[in-house]
Amino acid sequence: MTTSTPASAPVTAAAAGPAFASRHGALLGSLVLLLVLLGMVAANPALRQMLAEAVGTIDPMAVLIVLPVQLVAILLCTAAQQALGVGISFGRSFIARLVRDAAHNLLIFPPGLGEAVGARIVVVLGGRGRAAVALRALDIAAEVIAQLPYMALAFWVLWHWWRGGGDLHAAQAQAHGGGWAAYAQIAGGFALAAGAGWAGWRVWRGSAHFARWRGTRPARILRAESHLMRRELTRQKAGLPLAVGLHFIAWGLSGVQVWLAAGVFGLNLSLFDALAIEAAATSARMILFFVPGGLVMQEGAAVLAGAALGVAAPQALALSLVLRLRDVAFGLALLLWPWLEYRARARRAY
Repeated sequence: MTTSTPASAPVTAAAAGPAFASRHGALLGSLVLLLVLLGMVAANPALRQMLAEAVGTIDPMAVLIVLPVQLVAILLCTAAQQALGVGISFGRSFIARLVRDAAHNLLIFPPGLGEAVGARIVVVLGGRGRAAVALRALDIAAEVIAQLPYMALAFWVLWHWWRGGGDLHAAQAQAHGGGWAAYAQIAGGFALAAGAGWAGWRVWRGSAHFARWRGTRPARILRAESHLMRRELTRQKAGLPLAVGLHFIAWGLSGVQVWLAAGVFGLNLSLFDALAIEAAATSARMILFFVPGGLVMQEGAAVLAGAALGVAAPQALALSLVLRLRDVAFGLALLLWPWLEYRARARRAY
């Protein structure tokens, strides 16, 4: 016994090294990327000046006026969860959505942690584990599908701005044919990437390595769990069309928030223009999901969309910062997480 302990220690340490690296690799990569982006902003005097002007533009009333509208949007997102059959009451589902959004906006390392927290809170509030995971997967799909029209609006605005070389409102008389060609090229690129991925999957499935792997115990467990998860996804996806519709309205309310904040700033911004700015900001954050919190990406997209619509860069940046401050205000709901965990542990103890 005494001779085996020293021999096993190096083996354990050696096995722990790669595990530690794999667990923290994504976190370190995200942190480095974020520091590089923030460093680029800090090193540019023009960007620092623009940020200072944007902060000076923000009126606290602009933040306060968007909070009730965001609350309605969260209620709609909660209704979308219920449409998917989350398995808990609306009130508990609302708490789960609040905490999920707070974690998504504040716990930005590593990206995607908010979704894991959201699934955990559903379980803590009485939901089943597999149902919670399926819920988060389908809810993300519903959010992305609902965002597609707004993404198209953002791309359309930025494309016409690029073609016109300035304010979109002065460039709308330009020909539209080139835009469709660009969309076709983008769609072709996605199709090519999807085809390459499918071909790689088929090659791997036909390999001897895959045949050997299928006979292992982890593979059998994975197949059984996948079967149960497919059944759960099939059960919940019946509510997917309604969830998409509810998320579509909720995304639209984000544009309303930008429009209200612009009114407080004294900007003569139409609701269409506000939707375009918010759509660009949110689209950048969703597409570049690997950037923690979409920091800098959301702000950059808002400034570009603002330039396309004739909004000065500091003012467009200020609108994006209002949305950030809104997220911080609702982020206080994250404090509910440890309290809910404590309650669940206390119930199990008794």
